[in-house]
Amino acid sequence: MTTDPHANFTHEPAEPDAKRLLPEPDMLVRGIGLGLLALLTGAGLRESLRHGWLFLPLAIPLAVASLLAAWAAAIHLTGGEKFDDHPWV
Repeated sequence: MTTDPHANFTHEPAEPDAKRLLPEPDMLVRGIGLGLLALLTGAGLRESLRHGWLFLPLAIPLAVASLLAAWAAAIHLTGGEKFDDHPWV
């Protein structure tokens, strides 16, 4: 029977981050830029589909770019991702 070698390295949870109404300024600027990119690629997608099925090869990458830009904008505008609860890990 072996014991856990990491059992002695437990720590208390980190203090929660301060709640903010808006994200940090650099995250806000990036989020707004990515949101505009999502809107522009979405408009390009709509126009390419409006012109007919021959524009489908253009519409597929525009749809993917619009979706990914909207997803990234949502992450940036909500303050980013947290991967762990302790600042030094």
